[in-house]
Amino acid sequence: MSAAFRSARSSDRLLPVVLSAAKDLVQQLDFGIKFEQGLRLMLDAIGEAQDSAAAPLSLQQMALETRDLGTLRGRPLFYPYLGSGVGRGARAMQADGRWVLDFALGIGVHFFGHGNLDLIETALRAAASDLVMQGNLVFNREYFLLMETLMKHAPHGMEQCWLALSGADANENALKIVRQKRGGRAGIIAFRGGFHGRTSAMAEITDRPDYRLGQPATFPVHLLPFFDRHRPDSIEVTLAAMREVIRRDGDSIAALIVELVQGEAGFVTAPREFFVPIFEECRRAGIPIWADEVQTFARTGELFATDLLELADYVDVITIGKCFQGSAVMFRKSFAPDPGLISGTFSGATVAMAVGRRIIEKLTGEGYLGPTGRIRKLERLTRAHLEALASKHPGVISEVDGVGAMLAFRIGDGSLKATRAFITKCFRAGLVLYYGGHDPACIRLFLPAGDLTEAELDEAFAILDRCL
Repeated sequence: MSAAFRSARSSDRLLPVVLSAAKDLVQQLDFGIKFEQGLRLMLDAIGEAQDSAAAPLSLQQMALETRDLGTLRGRPLFYPYLGSGVGRGARAMQADGRWVLDFALGIGVHFFGHGNLDLIETALRAAASDLVMQGNLVFNREYFLLMETLMKHAPHGMEQCWLALSGADANENALKIVRQKRGGRAGIIAFRGGFHGRTSAMAEITDRPDYRLGQPATFPVHLLPFFDRHRPDSIEVTLAAMREVIRRDGDSIAALIVELVQGEAGFVTAPREFFVPIFEECRRAGIPIWADEVQTFARTGELFATDLLELADYVDVITIGKCFQGSAVMFRKSFAPDPGLISGTFSGATVAMAVGRRIIEKLTGEGYLGPTGRIRKLERLTRAHLEALASKHPGVISEVDGVGAMLAFRIGDGSLKATRAFITKCFRAGLVLYYGGHDPACIRLFLPAGDLTEAELDEAFAILDRCL
């Protein structure tokens, strides 16, 4: 096992060494020696449970609960996943005691996998606070400290921010900000394959008609073709479509929104050379540029894909979520909204705020980022595994794409039915996956890069090999 991927879990269990690290960094209230002693006991117990916890349910009981859960939701579960609450890095123990490798991570939320004792310590300290939820009128220091840490590492030009809950919430706030900046213009330029959330407005911008069945169209959305690496003229085609939209409807456009790596479409990447001429056209037309980094935040090898692609000079608004454990919209000071435009009862949960800040501290301070960081090393290892798998199964593995800890590949012809069947087969074999795209679909690998070891990566690919 290389030093870059040596598991931190054994050192995590040396509790006297790491205990209070989160406290010192987060500058939380000191509850005294009794609290510290109790916290030490709890962390010790959790560490032991990660090795020896008993299943809370039998196989039959878990089957009943997942069935009943589907009834309560009004639709069945995608797969019968029901966590026990015990996990260890890339592994999670199901309620029936079965351990699985998790490469879906709640669709990209759990960068540090399951049961990271550093994050659990941060969460326990925050849970002792007097507030479960914080708002935008009454809040504690976690609210300020999270904003301060985020903006310290934000791409240059981002000067202010606003916290929210889901990524769609942040995107809704961003939509209002850019529309106000543009004097109430309603139209949005977006990209085919893009996903921006499931609220009414975000579903209209998202390129999935099935996500807005029975819903009215309330504002114009102009979809441009995203980068296609199989077309030598892809940049020119998109640029021509962009110019036509501006020529015809430029006066009605509020902003251009883009995922710098398309998430739900299947981790579709594009080079900087694709974005720059499009962004320059926006600049000439006075159209703001809004980067939706809800899924790319912390996953590409840099904290922001905006910085990875060196696009900060162009971008006016950035939204983030998922790995952040909440969401935020960041913007140039010139885009600052009127005080009545955005607010809300909740800005986030106290625990989520504290953990979100600790995640940023770990990412920026423990060797994860940059071309030689842990994330990009993991990407290279994963790509090597995919190449080996493709060689062993000719014609079965194709269309490898993505960057950092978000990689994807196609199985066979990419039919949605076959892709979902393959995911189900892998789940039964002990590997949790999820897909992207829609006929053709692909397998998305959300890598738990914060804790993933080489041995766990090898095991995941052994399961993929067997299931092929």
